[in-house]
Amino acid sequence: MIKAVFIDIDKTLLNSNREITPNTKKAIQKAKENGIQIFIISGRSRMASIKFQNISSCYIINCNGADIYDCEKKEAIYQSEMEPEVCAELYQIAQQEDVVIKLDFGLSRAVNKSEYLEDYEVELTEEVDEFLRKNKVVQIAMCSENLEKVEILKDYIKEKTCFAVINQFIWEVNGKVMHAIHVNNPTISKGNAMAGLCKFLKIDLKDTVAIGDKINDISMIKMAGLGIAMGNATEDVKKVADFITTTNDEDGVAKVLENILEKNKGK
Repeated sequence: MIKAVFIDIDKTLLNSNREITPNTKKAIQKAKENGIQIFIISGRSRMASIKFQNISSCYIINCNGADIYDCEKKEAIYQSEMEPEVCAELYQIAQQEDVVIKLDFGLSRAVNKSEYLEDYEVELTEEVDEFLRKNKVVQIAMCSENLEKVEILKDYIKEKTCFAVINQFIWEVNGKVMHAIHVNNPTISKGNAMAGLCKFLKIDLKDTVAIGDKINDISMIKMAGLGIAMGNATEDVKKVADFITTTNDEDGVAKVLENILEKNKGK
């Protein structure tokens, strides 16, 4: 009996127009009415994920698992704070190499370059050391139009810091196409966060489904009782999935939920 479904946002829940289709909304509502908990789980910052809180069953998992937020109590039940000195080091490198760096903290995100600000972000105008004394950073995003710079950064982070590159992706920021990475503590993953929330809620992992499309979704797809890759997922994701649904433009999430409801009926 499936009791909980964990759903990635970008290119999973959302179609190519960055919308949730009517069929997907209907399937989610029906699943919730039938006692299935739906959890949003994303690499996005909390402020970028929180707009989907009406979809999620009380909790949302953000920052690739570094932040678990209780939408009803409006407080974090888990956060993985990153070492401030290493955050400052990466910030200085970003400044020197003309790379955009975004520091996720609480309900916001601080950015070093104002032209790359999105609507929920703030420009970092104070000294980074002062900012880090006052705020708990749980994820760093670094991006550049220059792929080579990002690849060099990836190697540096792997070899010279205590952090890990959790995800690499293309990011459109204010009309610019950027090569981007998410940087987190090395124990952070969507899979570990999913397992932690399930333990907290007393849900057996065998009764869970995870749906995703990118490399940062692999850990949760492996962790879930049933791991689902979107039809538009990368080949690495498809290889580890138990099942491949249709694409995000073909109501792939809705089809998974409809199938779960049918199977649950017989149990």
